[in-house]
Amino acid sequence: MDFSAVRFGDEILGYDESSTFSEDSSAYAEIYAGDAGEAFPAGGDFPHDTHDGDFLSGGEYQESRTVLVDGGDHFGVSAVGADRKEELVWMGNSGGHVTSYLSTDLMKYTSFQVHVTEEIRDLRSIDPGILALTPTSLNLRTRQGIPSFTHQSPQLENMQCMLQLGGNFSHRLLLGGHQSSMVEFDLTRLEQTRCHQVGEQGCVILRDHPRFVCHGDLTGRIVLHDPRTMRQEHSFQAHTGSLSDFDVLGNYIATCGFSNRMGQLLGDQFVMVFDLRMMKLSLPLRALVPPFLLRFVPGLSSCLAVVSPMGHWQLMDAGQPDNAIMSMSYQVNCVPESVITTFDVASSSQAIVFGDSLGSLHLFTSGSKPTFNNFSQETIMPDLPEQAQTMPLTDATASLASVPMYYSTTAQLSDWPEQYMKVRYRPTPPVDPAILQSMKIVGSIGYAPNLHNKKRNQVPYKFSRIKGQKANASENPVGKNEEGMTVHVPWRYRKIEIKYGKHGMDDFDYDQYNRTSFSGLDMSLPNSYCNPMIQMFYYIAPLRALMMSHLCEREFCLVCELGFLFHMLDVSMGQGIPCHASNFLRAFRTIPEASAMSLTLSDQDNRAKINFASKIQSWNRFVLQQLHTETLEEKLDPSADNIEERRFQVGCQMPDTSIEEKEIIKNEDKSTVERQDKREHSPVAVIFGSHVVSINKCTRCNFEIHKDTTSLLVNLTFPELLEGSCSFSSVVERSMSLEQTRQAWCDSCTRYQPIEQCRRYKTLPNILAMNCGLDSAQDMKFWRNQFEILLTDIRDKKKEEEKKNAEAKLGVHDKENNKSIERNTPSLSAGSPSTPSKRYPDSSTPQPSPARPCRYGPACTRLDCRFWHPDRDSGEDQQPVHVLSLLDQTMEYSWVPLGMKAKLNEDGTVSLSDISKLELEDAVDNETGIVYELVGVVSHIADPRFPDKNNLIACIKVGPSYHVRAKVSSVSHWYLFNDISIQPIAAEEAVWFPCGWKMPCVLYWQRRQLPAECQVIEPIKPITVDVFGEDKSLAQRGRKRIAFTPLTADEMPGEGDLVAMDAEFVNLHQEEAEIRSDGTRTTIKPSQKSVARITCIRGQGPLEGTPFLDDYISTQEQVVDYLTQFSGIKPGDLDANFSQKHLTTLKSTYVKLRYLVDKGVKFVGHGLKNDFRVINMTVPSAQLIDTVHLFHMSHNRMVSLKFLAWHFLKLKIQSVTHDSIEDARTALALYQKYCELKANGTLVMELQKLYEAGKKAQWRVPGEEEDE
Repeated sequence: MDFSAVRFGDEILGYDESSTFSEDSSAYAEIYAGDAGEAFPAGGDFPHDTHDGDFLSGGEYQESRTVLVDGGDHFGVSAVGADRKEELVWMGNSGGHVTSYLSTDLMKYTSFQVHVTEEIRDLRSIDPGILALTPTSLNLRTRQGIPSFTHQSPQLENMQCMLQLGGNFSHRLLLGGHQSSMVEFDLTRLEQTRCHQVGEQGCVILRDHPRFVCHGDLTGRIVLHDPRTMRQEHSFQAHTGSLSDFDVLGNYIATCGFSNRMGQLLGDQFVMVFDLRMMKLSLPLRALVPPFLLRFVPGLSSCLAVVSPMGHWQLMDAGQPDNAIMSMSYQVNCVPESVITTFDVASSSQAIVFGDSLGSLHLFTSGSKPTFNNFSQETIMPDLPEQAQTMPLTDATASLASVPMYYSTTAQLSDWPEQYMKVRYRPTPPVDPAILQSMKIVGSIGYAPNLHNKKRNQVPYKFSRIKGQKANASENPVGKNEEGMTVHVPWRYRKIEIKYGKHGMDDFDYDQYNRTSFSGLDMSLPNSYCNPMIQMFYYIAPLRALMMSHLCEREFCLVCELGFLFHMLDVSMGQGIPCHASNFLRAFRTIPEASAMSLTLSDQDNRAKINFASKIQSWNRFVLQQLHTETLEEKLDPSADNIEERRFQVGCQMPDTSIEEKEIIKNEDKSTVERQDKREHSPVAVIFGSHVVSINKCTRCNFEIHKDTTSLLVNLTFPELLEGSCSFSSVVERSMSLEQTRQAWCDSCTRYQPIEQCRRYKTLPNILAMNCGLDSAQDMKFWRNQFEILLTDIRDKKKEEEKKNAEAKLGVHDKENNKSIERNTPSLSAGSPSTPSKRYPDSSTPQPSPARPCRYGPACTRLDCRFWHPDRDSGEDQQPVHVLSLLDQTMEYSWVPLGMKAKLNEDGTVSLSDISKLELEDAVDNETGIVYELVGVVSHIADPRFPDKNNLIACIKVGPSYHVRAKVSSVSHWYLFNDISIQPIAAEEAVWFPCGWKMPCVLYWQRRQLPAECQVIEPIKPITVDVFGEDKSLAQRGRKRIAFTPLTADEMPGEGDLVAMDAEFVNLHQEEAEIRSDGTRTTIKPSQKSVARITCIRGQGPLEGTPFLDDYISTQEQVVDYLTQFSGIKPGDLDANFSQKHLTTLKSTYVKLRYLVDKGVKFVGHGLKNDFRVINMTVPSAQLIDTVHLFHMSHNRMVSLKFLAWHFLKLKIQSVTHDSIEDARTALALYQKYCELKANGTLVMELQKLYEAGKKAQWRVPGEEEDE
């Protein structure tokens, strides 16, 4: 029942302070104990309000504990119950989670999830454990959280309550809900036994009585049943509207509810009491609080606890109507916006627990040592470590290592004399000869490449084997794939693992991974596996312009976050620092569909068990659809002033069916063809979409359904294994016009029939997105077979050419000598310009001459090594090299082309053909088809040696506009993107797929001649000054404190204006670090922070030093450390239900900062680089004025803001905690001091004094220890 619309109060019941009851105007005048004309006293003061009850042995109730339950920040408490067996309180919330708390201290005992989506409706404690009822299931868990059983049945539709009968019927459990039947469940046999009909109004409340089973329905009626036969014995109409709650104890039934008055459902101010001895209504009890929930207090014959929705509650005596109020009202300490949803009274009457709609649990207790039960069982606690067992000296199998060592000061019997002992040290194992051969000596230290056959910093000792013991398998330094081929992944393709120094990311040299002008993406964040696809989206010029031109009011919008991220990548060009996609990934995690499709990962997931190839294809499909959906709301605006914006909007209008097609449709038989237009128009569909007609035809009645849809990508479908060769374009053609027959429903035949399904295209996409699949063994076999056929043909041709050349050169008489040359000559030409070893010296695939010896010598374990080995025969006994392993020698040949030509036929099918690299240079769109060129490939890298280091990389063709923006030549070039690593590559390497470790996942093809609506490459700036106009707070009304003065229209900062800024953060994940054996500390994974407060202060004008922005940022993620000592942020500050600050979303504050950045404002602060990194914004270095660097001398330490303020400004700041307003003002004052010193020419001298004073005071502000 939704009680939010129900009003309580005297005025709605028909009386106020001056009104009286009359016998003919009020139904209550006949049953009220006083005279009919007696008025109620004002203010609720009754003569019996001062009744001193002696029912509490320990005194009045007091609120002793309030806790925020598990999941309380998202879900409210829906059910509570005090355990009748142990000292536990059980809580269930609307998110399906159950938590128990031990004793009246409310220490968490167990916590577990019962259901994923359904709320907990009721909780009951029984001997085996706790029963939890959801709308469609009944669950039993032990008190330690172990599942016992889960019951579901068709009869459980919308359950609301349950009841375990007492006495001899304790094995029977009744389940009631918003349905016409009451379900009976046997707790002994754990099965559903029967159903009892209770009527259409259902059974929403169940209560037990020694003589009856009582249930209440939605109409306000209470029905009494015989517990043996469940036959209806009696019924009461307690309320004319609906029933809110009722309880039974002894001879009384007390109810509260709602009545229909003047067409409205209003709450009754009276508690109705029925006497079971006379089976009729007793005198009603007028409560001081609007009754919403009630319970009898156990142990007292007629004591009743009555609760209002707002948290007021009182005790009443149902047996004394004339003097019913036993105590004044109590108030639950909850926020005004919360509502009491449930409560329960402990069996000892010493504790009452309440649950509210904002996820808090409130406990009222009475007495000095309150308990939940008078006689409770002992609660099982976690087992302590077992103590060591004693052992007899005669036990030959006992482990003597478990006995502590006894150190004696005297000689022992086992001490041998020195003349009978000899010291012998363990010999050092010899160094691998392969390491010695490749070692370079620098000074007294030798350096050699890691062979990957030993663990780091460990030297294994080989002991002599015991007879009969099997030897350990020798470690193979080179991995093998499933077919036994040698696999060696080049360094540039491997997953990058960074170990930061003591300064974290600030002292890391990213240039060793990226020497280009473009920016990489950080890979330390969760779900960063999608970095290659983000880079792919960024380097598609029309999509980049569209994303950066979008701005909406949704808090978590992927289009907006992609636009912000693309702006960061633009600004970061040439800075050599990777960007963080934290805000985009944060918005991505909030999408429920992404979690349902398992697209979100955590740090605890095992990478070796994750199929990244399948996951990135699902990510591509989902995000394209999500971007399409989020841009559907954009409509055509004829008044748009910007030409580029009109182009995007015009492009949303897909071409309509031609006149000839309309005539054909008009002449078709409507009884056999049904047309449905399911297309959705969006700017994303202009770029990736194609107009597709899906045709479903019944093979029996020929009934057809034509559905016009928009297709955003193509899923490759590979044919069954073929004997001959097959071109890549033919596979794409088959996938786009796939025809298949499936069993489906036919509306004409009204039954399931074989349905022929096919797709026909009306338009081709401007950018063809393609998922490669390759997720089955059959697809992989087809893929390898095509490469084998291609390479075999090329190898045979090469052999014939080499044979003819050799015969022509050496003559017929040297044929026998030529045979040995053929055996030793590589099958494919070595030393290609595209060969990895030629382009990258660190590659492990060199191209030597056949006579060059292997540098590993006899220690080489590669069976297909092409170098000469002295211990191997070079004759015909050498193992043949697998044809697929020849891909490691050259990139010249690939089954996947760099271009395709597509032609849309009149029947809707698509014809495609491969275009070679030479033909692609001169190919143009004409009547024979449209030219598509490959612009991006996302590949999966799987190294058999390191299965936990699977990786995803992207090969992207970067267009001329990006090179111009990076201030280099206007060309198109291919690059390899591996998170923070970016390296230029040849075009052949993009389609180079060694089958042992590199497989394609996603392919993007772009039309060579894009239409006008897709040629927009410069985005529109969507952020305007209006972002400062709407300043909404998420904090509850009346509770926020405004600590800033908003900007007026004439105060808006412009280019070059000063704005002092400071930000505070909280930790979402702690830093992961390791300490080496030499004591040095290395950061494995930096801490993940989230911005919690952002403050901006005016840097000039009459209000200089006054903040115009002081926003606390709400976060939905779990905070592990609020860093209160350094940030000043307290747990309640970021919660909209409790915060008294100006609480906003991150996006609301982010766009304000972006506006200032776009306007060219100069930011003044201390440590701004770190602040903007956590905010996830890149600011041009010319707009940053950082006091860390202003007051810094080279080759010296950085100075803290606290010490700078004390030295230059004679101020003591940050005495207790940090305050961003104080820090920003201090940074602004320091900058002004810097300008003053620089103008006077004394800056260098003052910096020297600063460092002298710092060293003397050990960089601590004098007197701060005394202040502390």
